Amino acid sequence: MGGIIGFPDGRLISLSSVTDSDLSEQWLRRTVKPMALWSLTTPMLPVGENLTTPFGTIVPILGLDGEGRTIAILFDLRTERPLPTILGEGITALQWAESLDEKQLEAFGRYFWHDPKASLAVVWSQAHNVQERTVSFGVQSQVHILSLRPKPVLWNVQYFLHRYGLAIFFFGLHTLQGEQGEMVAIAEPVMVPLATKGAVTGLPVHHFGNVEDFLKFLEATGNT
Repeated sequence: MGGIIGFPDGRLISLSSVTDSDLSEQWLRRTVKPMALWSLTTPMLPVGENLTTPFGTIVPILGLDGEGRTIAILFDLRTERPLPTILGEGITALQWAESLDEKQLEAFGRYFWHDPKASLAVVWSQAHNVQERTVSFGVQSQVHILSLRPKPVLWNVQYFLHRYGLAIFFFGLHTLQGEQGEMVAIAEPVMVPLATKGAVTGLPVHHFGNVEDFLKFLEATGNT
């Protein structure tokens, strides 16, 4: 995946696909900021990073979305790893996320934010720009898996997860780099084919990476 961005003045900026999975992962991790929304799969407040579950699964990013759901982000960027291993990690991450209550989530957040007195409810309200919390934390959970696998593979896997009602959602990841080394990522939600209805149904998450911020970055560096 690549392309060219054209601007009204006629100038063009080329984008190329980042094929180095290590570079993509390192950059994704650097985009996570304490007490600020992270919006690649869905706008959420990160409360922890690089957490290890009791089952040994590493959760690179843990957060709370605008509905108060606990969101565990996993990376599937090395396609040589067996897909059953990724699915197993997704299931164990979901089981672990479902076990976290508000007190534990707040403890994670305080450690991640380097503030032992921070209120999870206050930080969440400020990050999501809501006046008053109307949701409960730790009641619902989801796992979002950023993957580089081919779409047909992801369709089949997502259909299986959808059929059994597992709150694990795959996103096709596209990481692009500009001429000056600028990077942007787009997460494409995997749509579940429903053969019985001859149509597709969307997943509960339909958000993408913030390309507007990438364009603003280009403008700030004098490339627009």
